Parts: sequence; structure tokens; C-alpha cells
Amino acid sequence: MKIQYLAVIFVVIMIPIAVVFSRYVQTQIDTISNQTSYSSKLYDATYDAVTAFQINTVNNRYSSVSNSKIRDIEASANTFFTSLTDNMSSEGYSQEALQPYVPALVYTLYDGYYIYGRYKNVMPNEGQVQNPDDSDYQWGLKSYIYYSCRYIEGTKEAIINYTLDNFITVYYKNGSNYETRSGYLINPTAWNSGNSTYEGIEILDEPLREYILFKTTDAAGNYQSGTYEYIVYQSQKIYKESDPNLIASNGKYFRYDDYQKSYINPGTQTERDIDNYIAAGSDQGAHAYFDEAQDFSNWVLTNLNWISQSDAVDESGNPLTMEYWQDLDISTEKFNDPIFDTTSADNNPFSSSSVFDEMRRGAIKRTVQTTLTAAIGAYNSYSGVTYEFALPVLNAEDWDKIQNHVCVMAFMQGLPIGSKYYNNYVILTNDENEEFVSKNAIYITTREGTDGYEYHQPGCKRLIENSASTDFEIINEGDIREGFFNVEFRRQTVRLSEGNYIYFYPQAKDGYTCTACYDCIVDSGGVYSVEDIIDGTINSYSIMDASGNPEVITTADTNSKFAKIRSLYYSALARERYNLYKSNDALNMN
Repeated sequence: MKIQYLAVIFVVIMIPIAVVFSRYVQTQIDTISNQTSYSSKLYDATYDAVTAFQINTVNNRYSSVSNSKIRDIEASANTFFTSLTDNMSSEGYSQEALQPYVPALVYTLYDGYYIYGRYKNVMPNEGQVQNPDDSDYQWGLKSYIYYSCRYIEGTKEAIINYTLDNFITVYYKNGSNYETRSGYLINPTAWNSGNSTYEGIEILDEPLREYILFKTTDAAGNYQSGTYEYIVYQSQKIYKESDPNLIASNGKYFRYDDYQKSYINPGTQTERDIDNYIAAGSDQGAHAYFDEAQDFSNWVLTNLNWISQSDAVDESGNPLTMEYWQDLDISTEKFNDPIFDTTSADNNPFSSSSVFDEMRRGAIKRTVQTTLTAAIGAYNSYSGVTYEFALPVLNAEDWDKIQNHVCVMAFMQGLPIGSKYYNNYVILTNDENEEFVSKNAIYITTREGTDGYEYHQPGCKRLIENSASTDFEIINEGDIREGFFNVEFRRQTVRLSEGNYIYFYPQAKDGYTCTACYDCIVDSGGVYSVEDIIDGTINSYSIMDASGNPEVITTADTNSKFAKIRSLYYSALARERYNLYKSNDALNMN
């Protein structure tokens, strides 16, 4: 056969193969490109949802109240779908077309979580549940789900609702006796109320002040403003009027409503209640936190000391075995340890290494995993999409976010992208809200010469280390001032009219600015862990001992700055958690 014939046969065979292979490669490239693009757009939409929730809660002083919280979450969910639709509009998708591919949008909050998704809005009919057609499906928030676990031993039974910190709600039954209690867990033997110390740490209650700006103007046309002392009463800030003339004409207390003063009428029962609240020392939030936590923890120690992880049961009352808890990262050596014996040396409820905190995280993971698996699985029956929806496997970092932070989880599945289906999720945390005071949400202020104030993470090395050991100026102990919730340092908005806003910073007091520390807020390198601050032992970054090893700084050392930072940190954490609204805070009855 001539060489020309062979060449023709080769071309006839190889060109179709090359064309098919080329199309296959291009399809794979398009698939990867679409997958990367969709992941970026899903992340952006989730970020916008988190930001919307943060802005709404920071600027809404009643955001912790249930109805207001629901509005904030619904507004955040609407932001998510609007942002996702805008980002995907170039692909030809509308919101109606995209929503079926989002089986769940989850908001994990302080003591439970909401799932925003599609559900049947059914009504009972003569004791039976109707079976509506597809027109009865709607998008919205499903019922709130608490982080809870049930324990049984003999005639004793307890259901514990956990939270993102050391606050719990207890539904306790012993034979025919029932009790319901709620409160914060501490080591009750470590609190000395008379000396106001916890584990030897001085707990401080100093007058709280902040700068606020009003939409009203003075005679010169300037917007009125001022620095006012305040207390937190019934989860609301109550400010003390400082002008004697205004006190005489309007009253000594006011709320900051609609960007102006809303005075509490003098001589009313409300004013007398606030006076009594202050006279009883209840406005001293940090001290009151430990007093109430001590009483609650003693009750827990008396009634729940029998509970260990081995007493946990499922919904049917069947024991949850060690193998089950191992799947949730519960350690074997702590399986039979009392969860609520907080007097034990290795069970500090503030610490992430405690038996209590391990159980708390395991209970949150079990609740979210079980319910979310069922919710996404059930979505298959009414999604309207020919795709098998399922909860993806979340890694340890994802679960750490869920167990310790307020966060938004967005799932997108089943969207066609070339040769496969798009299946991904995004989990973003939000520690700047009025829902929860995390251990990392406390900042400490320092006086910076005549320029103003700075705020720092409590582990900022500039707060702790000595100037002789570093090449930059270290903050003096006398310049370390106060600890506050991080939202207190965020810009607040005053709406004058549509599109016309002015802004202020609450901690910019007495005409001084309050800016972020570059070394720990702007650039978080070289920051000691908050867990080290809580435990009272850190390994220095730059202070070396005689052998050239990092110096260990502990509470037993003479490093008074470290002791002061721990004091400010614990005081602020206790005060802010005490002042936070909690829906189950009043469930202390027999």
C-alpha cells in the first residue's frame, strides 16, 4: 500500500478522535472554570448575607429579641438570594431558577439554629394533616431547633439545652419532681464574692460610658452629641443624663431611640425600678454574673453530678455508645467523667479543653448533623429538581466554626455545569453581632498619649511583653484601660433621611478617636491565644530566659500587666455575657 493511502487512513481515523478528545478536554476546562466561578459567587453571596446580619444586629439595639432577630435573619436570607442572583445573572439564572438548587441556608445562633428553605405550610384539618399540592410550598424560616441532649439514669432524667458558651438550660426530672433552671456554669468554689475575685483574678465593675450622636441640632445647627454613662437594664442600654437643667425638666434617664433621647418620665414606676436596680448593685454586671452563676452552678452540682457522656440517649431513649461519640470527636478517657462537676481541675467551663466544653461541642454537632441531614434528605421529595440532595461531609474546621461561632451555612447542589453537577457549601462566621459574646469578641483599650485610644485583642503582644525585649515601644501598664465587646468599636449610623447619613464611634469618648491596633487587629500576627489568657499561662514570643528558651509567663509571675489583662478580660467577658438578652434566662422555677 502506498504511503499516501496510509496517510489518508490515518487522517480519517485520527481527526474524529482528535475532535472528540478536543471537545472532551474543552468540556472539562469549562466545567472546572464554571465550578470555580460558581464557588466564588456562592462565597460572595454568603459573605453578603453575613455582612447584612452583622449590620442589622449592630445597628438594631433590640436585635436579640425574638421577633427582631427573625426579621434580621430574613433580611439576611433575602440579601443572600439577591446577591447570588445578581452574580449568576450573566449565566441566565433568575432567583426563581436558582432557589431550587439551594436545599438549605442555615443560621447557627447562640442556643440553636434556623434553616431557611422550602417547606409545606400545612394546616391541621379535623386532627389530620392536609396534603397540599406544590402550590402550598413556600420559602422561609423553619422552626427553631435548640442544641440539646437527653440523659437518663434510673428515675432521673435531664434534657440540657447547650449554647455557644457556658450558659445552659436544664429540664430536670427525678421521679415525680420536675425543675427547670438556666444559667452560666462556673467553678462555684472559685468565686469569692466578698473580695470580687474568681480563681484569684480581680473582677472589676467600672462605670460604663460611650459617645453617642443625635439627629437633633443645637442653636448653631450642629448635630448634638455627648459622652454618657450608661447601665444595661432588661437588655437595653439606659443612659444617665448629665445636664442638671435637662434632668430637672425631663428626667435623669433616657433611652437612645430613633437617634434621639427618649426620656423615662420622672416619678414613674420605671424610674423607681431602675433606681432599685442600681441600688441593689445589679448594674455591676461582672460581679452579678459570678454571683448568679455561683448559685446556679451549685444547684447543677447538687442535682446533675451523676451525668456523664455515657448517660446520653437518643430520641428513643437508647444509649449513645462510645463509638457514636467518637464520630463526634469525644475522647474515650472522658467518656465516664462527670460533665457538670465544674469544681474539677480539668473542667473549667471557660476552657475549650474541659469535659463540659467537649460535651457541649459534641451535642451541637449531633443536633446540627442529625437535623440538617434529615432536612436536606427530605428536600428530595419536593425540590422539583432531578438531583439527589444530601448533606456533604463537613471537615473538622467547619465543625469548629459551627460549635463556637454564630455563622451562616449555604449549600448549593445539583446545578448543571458541563459534564457534572455543581455541589458545594460555604460556612462563614460572624462574631460581631448582638447574638453572642464569643471568647474572642472582647477587646481591651489603651490610652495612646494625647492622640486618643486604641483597642486590642487581649492576646496582643504589645499589651503583655516588656519593652526591653523588643524593638518597638510596649504599652505601659498604666495606659491599659478597659475591656469591651467588639461591637462597641464599630461605626454606628444615624439616618437623617433617605440616602443622608452621619456616623459615630461609641468608644470615641471625650472627643478622642479610638482606632484599631495595627499589630493585633489589622495584622493578627504574633497574637497570644485567648485560651492562654483564660488558662493563665503563655509562652512568650520574644522574651527569652537565661537558656534562650521562650519565657513562660503565668499568673504566679510578677508580670502585673498579664494579671491586669486577665482581670480586664474576665470582667468584660462576664459583664457583656450578663447583659446579653437570653430567651431562656427566666426559666428558674420549681
